[in-house]
Amino acid sequence: MMRGLFVMLGAAVLASSAAAQGRGPAMGQNQPPDQWVMNCNTERGLDCTVSNMIDGGPNNLLGTFLIVSYSAAYTTLTVVGDGVGKRASLQVDSNPFISTDICGGGGECSYDQEKSAELLQQMRKGSRIVVQISLQNDNMAGPFRQSLAGFEAQYRRAVEAQQRRR
Repeated sequence: MMRGLFVMLGAAVLASSAAAQGRGPAMGQNQPPDQWVMNCNTERGLDCTVSNMIDGGPNNLLGTFLIVSYSAAYTTLTVVGDGVGKRASLQVDSNPFISTDICGGGGECSYDQEKSAELLQQMRKGSRIVVQISLQNDNMAGPFRQSLAGFEAQYRRAVEAQQRRR
């Protein structure tokens, strides 16, 4: 059931990002992998986010992937993994890893606003992130590597859209 919820969340991110970019629904189309996308929704109140679904790559036989998302409304960074997360760590370029233990059901680990702000500034200037998440069943997902190309432009779009909708 948890895997189904995670897959539905990923599909929703891809479908909404494709629609937001004027591509129509994601179903039946080839969505470029590992792309930063902006999306606005009203699930938890008005919130515009910039997200990326990062897949484990060609050596990933189990189909593991993570979603990294920054919320313009709540100014928080979240890492969602497939399973129940207990710790997420993110590194930008050669900066030290920054970790969070604020994890809930559904594999979602969020950074507090201070750590989110620090990571956001690094991501806006950086070129690459490395993400990993430890799960409660003692499995580790990652490390996942992802380019930050396109992050800054999508971040600006999310902030502008959030400000227009207030």
